[in-house]
Amino acid sequence: MVLVEVSREGNLGAAMRVAANFGVSRLELVRPGVDPRDDEVRAWACGGDQRVAVQVHDDLAAAVADSRLVIATASARGREAQPVVEPIEAVHAVARAGPSDTALVFGNETRGLSRDDLDRCDLTVRIPTVPEFPVLNVTQAVAVLLGILATATSPSTRPDPPPAPRERVDGLMQHLGQSLEAIGFLDPQNPDRILRKIRRLLGRAHVTCDEVEILRGVCRQMIWAATSADRERWTNAAADDPSRVDEASELVDGFES
Repeated sequence: MVLVEVSREGNLGAAMRVAANFGVSRLELVRPGVDPRDDEVRAWACGGDQRVAVQVHDDLAAAVADSRLVIATASARGREAQPVVEPIEAVHAVARAGPSDTALVFGNETRGLSRDDLDRCDLTVRIPTVPEFPVLNVTQAVAVLLGILATATSPSTRPDPPPAPRERVDGLMQHLGQSLEAIGFLDPQNPDRILRKIRRLLGRAHVTCDEVEILRGVCRQMIWAATSADRERWTNAAADDPSRVDEASELVDGFES
């Protein structure tokens, strides 16, 4: 479980208690506004702080570095256009990835999660609440989601391979950005709009290591095709004007690098 910029002692302590209730052994804190060793935090934890190992990080990337699946949580307030999954879909995703390889991320009590933090997550889940009063206290959200996701921890056979590690998916996303830019598919003014949607798609698909390699092969082929097309175009231009040979060589080297 990951809490980003938690700012109140009672919320942190109560979250520790709920985490212990559901067997969560690790709590990652990103830039907390309170000290997890504070007496008030420990009072609210009711012994849960003795059962949960706490680490503090400067950013979300460090907190989820060893997680195969990262699930963000968000309320409905001001996020109508944000792609989300229902809790039952999150249950299936956790069952496939494995609870110990899943990070469940909760935002600040007032602001929630930033766009950058949401973009680092594979899925976003929203607890269904009434539109007239949609926002839960962070500890309530923790309790509800951990209770729902606890159904994914029951022993089961998992014939499917696990999702690819985080660094493999991050590498794939970088490669996709380069290849889609090379073929002119991305909007130079806003390339993240498409890449964000692709990241969500990969999260829903639980992409495996083999699938990452296949997709990276596609990326390499796209870059090769773009490079070949430019090489041919500039070679023809250089044939007409020999002074452009160096210009053509520099462009192709830029693509290949």
